Amino acid sequence: MEVAEVSRTKFDPYVIGNNIRDLREKRKMTQMKAAEEMDMSLCHYARIEEGSKGMSIQMLFRFINFYKTDANTILGTHLGGLV
Repeated sequence: MEVAEVSRTKFDPYVIGNNIRDLREKRKMTQMKAAEEMDMSLCHYARIEEGSKGMSIQMLFRFINFYKTDANTILGTHLGGLV
């Protein structure tokens, strides 16, 4: 059995930010309301959404839980074929 190797993948923060913005807008929320409900500053939230700030894996999970979605939706990836 061959083990699949997963290389480090670079994620585009602008794509991630746009995906988060889309999720927020579908909920008809302002950035201020989303930041408040996620217990983070508006500045931090806005920077993630505009793509000028990356996020930790912990922050990714906060977004996944808050928007009730999956990592692929936020990251804009579809990792098919990995075993």
